[in-house]
Amino acid sequence: VQWEHPYNMMNIQIFPLRYADRPTYEALYTSSFPASERKELDYMLTGDNAAAYEVLVISTPDSPVAGMGITGTHGDLTMLDYLAISPDLRGQGLGHAVLPMIRDRVKERMGGHFFLEIETPPPLCIPRDPCTNAEQRVRRKAFYASAGMVETGVRAFIYGNDMELLAFPEDAEAITFAGYDALLKATFPKGMEAERI
Repeated sequence: VQWEHPYNMMNIQIFPLRYADRPTYEALYTSSFPASERKELDYMLTGDNAAAYEVLVISTPDSPVAGMGITGTHGDLTMLDYLAISPDLRGQGLGHAVLPMIRDRVKERMGGHFFLEIETPPPLCIPRDPCTNAEQRVRRKAFYASAGMVETGVRAFIYGNDMELLAFPEDAEAITFAGYDALLKATFPKGMEAERI
């Protein structure tokens, strides 16, 4: 069953990060993702591979920085590298509303195929992955499934975790480990290597 969200898409804006929003944005980014999975914000804004990234603010009339999204593109693939909603707005449907908006933005600007990665939930985690946040993994996958995303069949070991790739149905078959690996090598800092599972 698809999630029914209360947000009117016309009331949500998505745009590149502005200087004035950076402190709030960075605080949300830092609090939403473990240090082992975060890339330096400056790396994505001004680093050698900055052209591959789009650092996006999610804004509503009541909240100038309601959320954040960061995409990375290489070739015909764009990965939603990070997505977070402000803690006081979680559970209200904003994440479900912005996912297709980010996908559509990517398709209009870049073409190609859109996907994201999540930590594989139990009981599928490989033994090398401690899977200490099992409940969060199950909830996260259920969230993306309720937003219409499906498994691509591609999994990788990265950040010390078992990760799986999800996409909307129209893109799922186009997502391969080879394409994912090429995107990582072209856009990620050295040392963030993926191993096929």
